[in-house]
Amino acid sequence: MDNKNWTGNPDRDRISLHEDYEVRYWTHKWNVTKEQLTEAQHKAQSSVVKRIHDALCELGYIQPQL
Repeated sequence: MDNKNWTGNPDRDRISLHEDYEVRYWTHKWNVTKEQLTEAQHKAQSSVVKRIHDALCELGYIQPQL
């Protein structure tokens, strides 16, 4: 679970698929479904935002940001 008392980079650099508000934020930001986000997290084998973003690109769900 996400501890809302812990703030800063360690928390902002990760996505928790167990937190609805985080799933809503990232699916909206990248215009993907929860299933696509979950698939990317499994492919990345990580909850780090950059790795999930890269996996979404590799899966063809989003375009790399320049």
